[in-house]
Amino acid sequence: MITTPIVVPTDTDSSNNNNNNNNAPTGNYIRLNPSVTFQTIEGFGAGIKRRTEDLYVLDPSLREQVEAYCFRDLEVNMIRFFVYHDLEPDNDNDDPFVLDESKLDWARYDSSPVTWKTRYVAEALQNAFSLSLNGFDHVIGNCNSAPGWLKTNGQHNNGGTLIAGQEDEYSEFLVGFLQGMKNRYGIDVTTISPTNEPDFEVGYESMNTTTDELAVILKNLDQRLTAEGLGSIDILSPECFRVSSNNTSVSATNYVSRLFNDAAVQDAVDIVGTHTYADPSFTADWQALKTASAQKPIWVTESANLRSQDHTMSDAAKYIKWMTNGFNQGGMTAYMMHLFYEEVKEEGYSGLVAWTADGQISLPKRYHTFKHFTNLVKAGYQLMDSQVVEGDFWLTSFKAPDGSKIVVQLFNEGEEQALSIDIPEGMQSMQHFMTTDASDQNFSIQNNTNFSSGDQYINTVLPAMSLHSFVYSSN
Repeated sequence: MITTPIVVPTDTDSSNNNNNNNNAPTGNYIRLNPSVTFQTIEGFGAGIKRRTEDLYVLDPSLREQVEAYCFRDLEVNMIRFFVYHDLEPDNDNDDPFVLDESKLDWARYDSSPVTWKTRYVAEALQNAFSLSLNGFDHVIGNCNSAPGWLKTNGQHNNGGTLIAGQEDEYSEFLVGFLQGMKNRYGIDVTTISPTNEPDFEVGYESMNTTTDELAVILKNLDQRLTAEGLGSIDILSPECFRVSSNNTSVSATNYVSRLFNDAAVQDAVDIVGTHTYADPSFTADWQALKTASAQKPIWVTESANLRSQDHTMSDAAKYIKWMTNGFNQGGMTAYMMHLFYEEVKEEGYSGLVAWTADGQISLPKRYHTFKHFTNLVKAGYQLMDSQVVEGDFWLTSFKAPDGSKIVVQLFNEGEEQALSIDIPEGMQSMQHFMTTDASDQNFSIQNNTNFSSGDQYINTVLPAMSLHSFVYSSN
């Protein structure tokens, strides 16, 4: 077994030339402007879809370690899970406004080892909640597919879409899920998503719903939630596979642009959701999505370098860049990895925490770099203006609501570089966290520095392939 890395502060003697306070920048330079802020951050998290059944057959001690890494050590506040298609295996009755709850099958959410369908979902959620230090603000139910009997192809998989005119039945199905999670398990689902990657054709649970079809679904669901006294639950849509595309029939940007031509649909959607899978070169047009979203919050609800066999900073760099572009260019307010946990596979894996067949736990560098965001950038912080005046870095910065903290996230993808960073007015101290490819540098504290009157800059050296968090405090 591996253990949580030991955090050891390094020597802060000025002779180390590390985070020394001087009055002039030296070459590469980052400028901070706390007086200019942008969108408010809502949180970070990941999903547990299709993995609870694997985790809950492990030895309890191993499972508990995996969950502790995910939900105690990472200070996440978002979690996403399945609305299973077979919750209503057959139509409960002929009235879509009177639900026969006895016809619902909750086996996948229950913890019943003697039932082959059991997926331990409710227990997994409750354990996540109990381990969390700060709680979960966002609990997201995502439906890949309506029940097969509601679909054009008669199946829960292989695409298809909702049969026209069955929107009332589909809304009843989703409302039954929301009410059952509360009444059976005491779980308040805060957000509901009626589609998953409608622009991506796959063989697993899916619906290839067009924008016109989705518009009808969203308006119907919005009206139904209000009628059932569930209007406080947010609707998240469309959760497309891509942020942007030149193909007008796919991508979150193109879907939202068309959906929001209907004012009622725009009013129904509370949060715009997207995935990042089709952006391996980090050139997605985030600004176009921001414009199309009409000032709605933008969440990335799945993001991964799928089937990765790379556990190094090269893999972690992909997530850092998706987050940086989303925050800086797209007005993104929340970011979720694909999976919290999964088993190590020969073909690779993309989970934050993984386990091997012989009971070893794997924490790839993407886990430690994600911790820079989950543990330091809290809900309510705002994106803050910051600029690379000279140098080649990935940069994003955040400011606490009361102005007492500023968090600067800086990724050096190239060779070792020297750097100067502003000390914002009123800041009295700083902590410096770093993650590199070194085995002992995983979200490790490099310095606790107190500033003196007249200090204007921090001068430091950034190792190659390293992520840094500079956390300024006013007291």
